Parts: sequence; C-alpha cells; structure tokens
Amino acid sequence: MAFKRRKHNRKKINVAVKARRYGSVFITVAGTALVVALIVATGGWLADNDNFPITKVNVEGGFEHVSPEDVQAVVMPFVGSGFFQLDVEGIKQTLSEMPWVEAAVVRKIWPDTVFVHVKEQSVLARWGGDGLLNLNGRSFYPATDTIDTGLPLLHGPDGSEQRVADHFKTTNVLLRDLDVQLTKLTYSARGSWQLEFKGGQVVMLGRENIEQRMHRLSDLYRELEQSRVNAQLAILDMRYDTGIAVRWQPRLDTEQCDKPEACKHASITSKTGELVF
Repeated sequence: MAFKRRKHNRKKINVAVKARRYGSVFITVAGTALVVALIVATGGWLADNDNFPITKVNVEGGFEHVSPEDVQAVVMPFVGSGFFQLDVEGIKQTLSEMPWVEAAVVRKIWPDTVFVHVKEQSVLARWGGDGLLNLNGRSFYPATDTIDTGLPLLHGPDGSEQRVADHFKTTNVLLRDLDVQLTKLTYSARGSWQLEFKGGQVVMLGRENIEQRMHRLSDLYRELEQSRVNAQLAILDMRYDTGIAVRWQPRLDTEQCDKPEACKHASITSKTGELVF
C-alpha cells in the first residue's frame, strides 16, 4: 500500500514539474513575441516621416565661391525625411560634387536640425586650359568666370597633378631669394620641365637632375641678370651637366615688360646667345 502511495505521489510531482516547465516556455515565447511586436511597432512609428521631421538647416563655413544659399539648395531635397531617415551620406556626396567644395561635415542634431559645415577649395594654381589645382594637388573644374586668371598656370599630362603641384611648391621655395615670380610651369608627356617668369624669361630644366639644376639656377641667376646693362635674360637652358645656355633680349622697361606680346616679340627678334660655364 505504501509503495502504491509513493508511486502515485511521484506521478503528481512529474505532472507539476511538466506544468511548470511548459508554463515557463509559454511565458518566454509570449514575452519574446511581445518584445518583437513592440520593436516592430516602434520601428514603424520612427519610420514615419511625420514623426520628428527636420525643420532647421544650419550652414557654416568660410564662403567665397559657395554661398549658404547654394548649400541649402542642395540640402533641402533631403529635408523631407524624418530625423531617423535623413540621408547624411547622400547630402555629403551631393555637396562634394560642387566644384568649389573640398569637404563637408553633415550632422543631425536632435530633434529637428541638420548641421552642415562646408570647407571651400584652397587654390594653388590654374591647371591646364580651364581647371584649378588645390593645395593637395587635386584638380577641379569650376565655372570659368570664377577662375582668377592672375594665378600661375600649370600644365601636365592627366594623372600628373600631384607631381606637378609638389614640384611647383618646391620650385617656389628655391626661387624665393631671386625676386622672380613663377607664372607658368609645364611638365611634358616625355617628363621634361619648363618654367616661365613674370618678365617672360623661360627656363628649360629637362628631365634629369632637376633639383641640382634648380640650385645652379639659384646660384647664377642674379649674377647673370646683372651682367648686362642693355640686355635681359630671355631663355636659360639648364640641360647641361656643368653650365647654362643663355639667350638675351633687349632690355625693356617695366611698363613694356608687363605687356606679354612686347616681351615675346623682343625674345623672338633677339639673336644673341652664349654658353656660360
């Protein structure tokens, strides 16, 4: 009799354990389903553009060629999105396509504002026929009426922008004590370099030992310039191991030399030349 009672009690215990176990599973499943439902409902609510709409656009930057109105015109098509749907990367990409914009920072500010900071291009020189180079050696092509034609002009094959920009900077450092203004630098497809100064003087550097030749030019230029009273330097050919080939032209006054055609004509008609060692 006692054995039957123990067996009967054991069955009751097993049923109770199973009931608790299934109850726990049910509660877990129900709780998970509730959490998922809440997440879905919350996600749908947040995805609604009518909730937390963007209503303010703050624009900052040093504006010279790009106006705040230009930036706002780019941003406004994105503003129809709610705060959580605003395409920040899309705004940055669209701003980067504006030629005068070098970089842009775009942030969302809770609960209804988009902040935009624009950095304009810092110009190093003109590039080719209708472009510009920034200080990092990257070319860009703005509207031609925004290009300062007084900037130095750099030429080079496609893909050589960084190299030409670096050489331009180095050359300016080497020439800083000569009281000359570098107005044109050309890098040919064959790899040769040529300089032109404000007075029309042309320096042919060639393809090899460029730094060495530039130092030689720096050492001799002032002496050559002062060596003749009635003539001035026209062409300096540095493509020699130990010397310079020089062509002279009649010396023109400052007003005449500010006129490129006059200097060019004098250079063409000059016949005097010599090799300096």
